[in-house]
This record gives sequence, structure tokens and C-alpha cells, in this order.
Amino acid sequence: TRIVNATLATAVSARATTAAPGASAPAQPSSGGIMKFARLSVRDPGINNIEAVSFLIPAGWKAEWGMQWFPDFFIQAVLLMKVTDPQTGATIEFLPLQNFTWMTRPVVPMQPGTNYLGNIIWPPITDVPQFIQSFYGSSALRQLQNARIVTNEDLPNVAQLIAQMNGVPNARAGRVRYEYERDGSTWEEDVYVTLTYAPFSDTTFWSATMGYSFRAPKGQLDRLTPLMNTTINTLRLSLEWFAQYQYVQQLFKDRMMQGIRNAGRISDTIHRNNEEIQQMFADSYRRSCESQDRISRSFTEYI
Repeated sequence: TRIVNATLATAVSARATTAAPGASAPAQPSSGGIMKFARLSVRDPGINNIEAVSFLIPAGWKAEWGMQWFPDFFIQAVLLMKVTDPQTGATIEFLPLQNFTWMTRPVVPMQPGTNYLGNIIWPPITDVPQFIQSFYGSSALRQLQNARIVTNEDLPNVAQLIAQMNGVPNARAGRVRYEYERDGSTWEEDVYVTLTYAPFSDTTFWSATMGYSFRAPKGQLDRLTPLMNTTINTLRLSLEWFAQYQYVQQLFKDRMMQGIRNAGRISDTIHRNNEEIQQMFADSYRRSCESQDRISRSFTEYI
């Protein structure tokens, strides 16, 4: 993660120092060329309130939200957070991540959007702007629904690195800049997304492995980007939290496998019961036919 974030980042020319949490010093460089940052510790109430992740944020900026758990999906927990400058409204936002599955010849047809073993059934999207609109446009980034794309930049070196790190044959990485109107003024927003793809036979597994955005009033985003990248570059997962997360994810895998095994046993039971039911119906049908024959003979004799 550190390598990838460093590749995406613009180098910060000013020297960064760590401020105490809650420091109110402005994030602008002073005359000495020093920027002040505060270390933000994000705790997870879902795992005994231990520290999940930490990073540096510009001093005086405010953070909201935190770790969010999704027990029905393979990606069990995601950092969903906004870090905002109270003065300008400039914001760093960590976006949702997700795994997807697409089967060209499924045994049982499933509608797109279905949760299948923790992954969402959805055809692969290789165009980054299309993915942003499809996956974020109606949820996390609603402000981009009517936004105008200013630049669409591929990041092939990042994509190659991500593919190697995840052991997949294909990946796409990109930065898309948007412009839109908000509260009577023009805003700019850069959305960074990385997608990975792993085709196997008739099935493609693909994922949004990284997503975040920088937004600011027009004319300020380029100046603030190095500052915002510092937050992304200094992100560190807690070893204790990551170990607990891996354990919970393994429990989820076990639950999915047990569900498959249970489904197999249910199928066998249905098959056995179906044979018994068919035999029962056959016996009932035979008795009904014999009874009808007796009635027919009696009726014939009566006539």
C-alpha cells in the first residue's frame, strides 16, 4: 500500500512535522516552509475499539466517520471517512471498495447486483469514469452525477504494480478530474480508482481495490493536492487490527464453504426425498387406477 500510494502521490516540497491531535494550527506553509500535521488514530468499535488505521492530516482539518463493517460481503470492513478543511471545505474522502463476480454461463441465472458468496454479481467495467459513475455516482459521490469530466488520466505504472501485488493478470488505475456547481460556486474533484481483473474459464473475478477523492473550490485543488497526498501516503494499518480482520474474514470464508457443503447435503436430501415422494405418488396412482378399474367393472356389470 505504501508503494502504491507513493506512486500516486505528488511530492510534498515542504517539510512535514507531526502536531499533537486536535492542533489548530493552519495547514498552510509558514514563512519557514513548514507544514503542520496531526496524527489521526481511527479506532474500530467493532473490534474492541482498538486502533484500526492511522495517518497524518493537515492540522486544523476535521475527520468524520470511520471503519464500517459489511458482514455479508467478502470485503468485511472498509475505511469510509472524510477529512475536511473547515475554512475552505476542501475534502479528502475514502471511498467504498468491493469485490465483483461475473459468470458468462451460470448454472442458475442471477440478476446483476445479487450478493453471491460475498461478491456482487456485475459485468466487468474496464473504463474508470464509467466505474465511478456506476458504483459511486448514486451513493458516495452523488455530486458527480451531472459533473463534467475535465481530464481522464490512465496510470499504467500504478496498474502494473497493483497487478503484481495482487497476483492478477490485469489491472486499471486512473485519475479523473470533474467540475461541477456546488452552493453557487464551481468545484473541482479528482477521483483515484484502481481496478483488478482475474478471469477464470467462464468466470471473471474483479475488484475495486483502492478508491479515494480530493475536492476543493476551483483553483485550489492543485495547490492542496500535495497536502492531501500526505494523508494518503502516511496511512498505516494497525497490525493488531489487521490480524483480527484476517481472522474474521477467514470465518466468513468458512461460513461460505459450510453453506456450499450444506447446500450439497440439502440437494442430496431433496434427491432422496424426491425418489421417495415419486414412489409414494406412484403407489397412490396405482391404487387410484385399481379403484377406478373396480368402479368401471361394477358400473359395466350394472349396465
